[in-house]
Amino acid sequence: MSRVRKRSFIIMSILGPLLIGAVGVVSIYLSQEESEDQRVLVIDDNYPQFKDLEDNRLVSFDVQPISIDEGLSKLQGDQYTAVVHIYKNYYKTHRGALHFKKQPSINVQRQIERAIQLKGEIYLLGEFDISETDYRRIKTPFELHAFKYDPASSKSEQTNYLPAIVGIVFSVMIYMFIFMYSIQVMRGVLEEKTSRIVEVMISTVKPFQLMMGKIVGVAAVGLFQFLIWTILSLVIFSTAQYVMYDQYESSQIMDGASMAKELQGEFADQSPINTARFSEEDNIFQMLERVNFPLMIGMFIFYFLGGYLLYSALMAAVGSAVDNDADTQQFILPVTFPLLLSYIASFIIFSNPNSPIAVWMSIIPFTSPVTMIVRIAFGIESGDLWQVWLSMFLLIITFVGVVWIAAKIYRTGILMYGKKPTLREIMKWIKY
Repeated sequence: MSRVRKRSFIIMSILGPLLIGAVGVVSIYLSQEESEDQRVLVIDDNYPQFKDLEDNRLVSFDVQPISIDEGLSKLQGDQYTAVVHIYKNYYKTHRGALHFKKQPSINVQRQIERAIQLKGEIYLLGEFDISETDYRRIKTPFELHAFKYDPASSKSEQTNYLPAIVGIVFSVMIYMFIFMYSIQVMRGVLEEKTSRIVEVMISTVKPFQLMMGKIVGVAAVGLFQFLIWTILSLVIFSTAQYVMYDQYESSQIMDGASMAKELQGEFADQSPINTARFSEEDNIFQMLERVNFPLMIGMFIFYFLGGYLLYSALMAAVGSAVDNDADTQQFILPVTFPLLLSYIASFIIFSNPNSPIAVWMSIIPFTSPVTMIVRIAFGIESGDLWQVWLSMFLLIITFVGVVWIAAKIYRTGILMYGKKPTLREIMKWIKY
């Protein structure tokens, strides 16, 4: 209650999801619209081979047979936002240079590259006696739509990477909450030890009760803050969905309907599973609605509590074994290294959730709280559900064992002053 009443807790509980929601909404908005149209001056050393570069929604081209120095001098004004230099030996090196005053987005750079590449390929068609019309028919992009097949229902459902992104967000929150609140346990134990308050408290309760009371109390603070974050996040999500979805819904539906009508005849011989994507235009909010949030929140609570009890017990042991904050640094890194490793590995698991490293790190108790939540977000095959149950069982067994060992260290170290214990002495405390 003393932590919950603090002004800093109240401010961060309200400000945290607002900042996260604001970043998410701004990211979605910026991903839909480029902030600035790009007017690109193209210096073609092979002029007029690249004279008719095709403009697109993001970039418009102006091709001129001038020197690079003249082009850069024109970049000093406001007429152009970038200068592209196509080298004389383009067909050998397939390279060029991009000069800009303000860094363009990666998407803009890719659009420039594709336009130049396409024009260069079309120019070479004459050597192979291929018409541009035939070339455009041949050079058609191939796109794979991934569908997950369920043998039980004999149905396929199109995969959605957004739940995996939600899993990454949940794993980052678990890492952040475990690290933040376990550190609070360590500092609380150290504060009571250095102020000698613990000598009075230990006469009333047993050391194990005192340690577990602190761990459970801080865990309640973390869950309460997570509850606040969840409620505020739902409010932000609903508001953003109402504002942004209404803004783009009409145009998307019209575009989707016209696309479906135009392509209906062309794709008439295709299976319904391939043409369905032309009749329905999803947005990010509709995809979010497919995320199984009750399961994700339930798994979050379990793995947060399991990971927190595991690491906070270790941190309580560290806080009881030292006399000052500086001495804790030598113990924090070895204790939290598996947690940090799992945080880094979660982004690797995102690209391959069924790799051996993903499976093992989601089962090992010291890394499973952060990594398993990513795999659950992707969806685990029914034949691999034993991995989830094994991960949960091992996490429970491990934190019970770690709490038992930490209680032995805490019982002896909490009343020891003026001496830095060695690893050998700590091992003796465990054996007492």
